[in-house]
Amino acid sequence: MDDKIKLTFRTPSFLEYFNTFEDEVLIEMAQYYPETLKRMCTLITLDAQLERERRVTKPLMNEYIA
Repeated sequence: MDDKIKLTFRTPSFLEYFNTFEDEVLIEMAQYYPETLKRMCTLITLDAQLERERRVTKPLMNEYIA
């Protein structure tokens, strides 16, 4: 029979990774490593823009069939 299950894997966005940081870690980063935090925020912005463009041009582009 063709009762196959279709699994899809979506790569987590940078924002989803960023949201896993504890507030204390982000505060410490802002105090001692402000340039690194600034770069991370830039990457989040770029990642969000790419995601919006990906949805407009090719939906589900970042999903893989396993």
